[in-house]
Amino acid sequence: MAVKKKAKTSSPKKEVSYKGTKQKPPLVKERAANSYNVLLKRTNEKTSYARVKDFVNLPKNTTPLILNGDVFECIKMIPDKSISVIVTSPPYWNLRDYNAEEQIGREKNPKDYVEKIVQLSKEFLRILKDDGAYFLNIGDTYVDQNLQMIPQRVAIGMQERGWLLRNQIIWYKPDHMPSPVKSRFKNTYEPIYFFTKNDWEKKVYFNIDAIRIPHKTEQLELKLAKTNYNGKFKGNESNIGASPGGRISVNGIKYITKRKITSSQETICDYLAFWRDKRGFTNIDIVKFFGNSYRHTVGHWFRKDAGGSYPSIEDWLKLKELLKFDSKHDFEMTETEEVLQQINYHPNGKNPGDIIDVDMIPDFFKINTAKSQYRHFAVFPSRIPEIAIKCCCPSDGIVLDPFAGSGTTGKVAKELNRKSILIELQSEYLDIIQERSGNINIIKG
Repeated sequence: MAVKKKAKTSSPKKEVSYKGTKQKPPLVKERAANSYNVLLKRTNEKTSYARVKDFVNLPKNTTPLILNGDVFECIKMIPDKSISVIVTSPPYWNLRDYNAEEQIGREKNPKDYVEKIVQLSKEFLRILKDDGAYFLNIGDTYVDQNLQMIPQRVAIGMQERGWLLRNQIIWYKPDHMPSPVKSRFKNTYEPIYFFTKNDWEKKVYFNIDAIRIPHKTEQLELKLAKTNYNGKFKGNESNIGASPGGRISVNGIKYITKRKITSSQETICDYLAFWRDKRGFTNIDIVKFFGNSYRHTVGHWFRKDAGGSYPSIEDWLKLKELLKFDSKHDFEMTETEEVLQQINYHPNGKNPGDIIDVDMIPDFFKINTAKSQYRHFAVFPSRIPEIAIKCCCPSDGIVLDPFAGSGTTGKVAKELNRKSILIELQSEYLDIIQERSGNINIIKG
């Protein structure tokens, strides 16, 4: 009887540390499931080396992690759903030659360039968290005096592949380059696209308070037209409009009826779902009770996403009749008050909106292009990643710039106490990044 030999099992490779030695690890040219990459820890005093596994360990502190290599290869080293916000500006098509193989921007035609940018966005969908955001600045160009609409083609291509376009922000350049053209207008702006994952049920992290703009003037106090008013609204800070005479005296001021709801829609949803399940009902049973006209309404009472809604006062009372729930929320769901309809300033300032003027941030950014002493052709203005990081990256999140260049995004992320990963094809820029950001960690892709 033949005896089967046990197959030899290879022990897992150990991570080799080169720290404190002069020996350098071998560079890995091809990546595979068990391949290793080279980690360089660079400070102003020394450079140390270590080998790391195929998937990189995410940054533990604000020291920028640089993946030095082709973006299509390096992006595969980042784990799924690990990035909070992506802020980048890829090389523009046919504008400059960075003397690197496989560089983006030197394709034969704009169509190939657009397809490459869109193809890369598929990997961004993989690594971006469900509540994450992607800010893409991309420029346009002319071919035979015909504007190619490259940014718009990229945006549409990304929408077709699953991205949700939230804003087109206009970056206006007051110090734009002089132009010799005499048969058209000068180009003075570029678009910045704000994308999120195309899943509206996922709540996007967006901290609007972090980028609000202070009001130019204080809100004016509403003056009372009748100081001797003795009606039922006597003592209210704004009682004008409480009577027909008052409403006539100030154009556009009126009272509206409003419920005193203080609980969130999610809280009411959970409350109703509890009693529905406790009584053994389904949404279909509730529709039958209310009538067929409610077939598109009932479901919204039991949703905690953007499609959820409160039952009306009448519907709440009918639900109470059916589900026989307690009176915990009856007061806020049924009691009303008369509220003066007026617009109040937000205490933290304005929502920037999607158009920015000189003193605002809407979707019109009036930002000068960055002046730089470094040999990098297009230094990204720090204001752009600053806005994106402040509003879309939580304090424990990670920022990614897949076309790092001189490392502005990583520098800003560090200043804002955020972790960052930068991808840069050209090794010569690593010295610039280190000079601007201090200590950096580098992985040779």
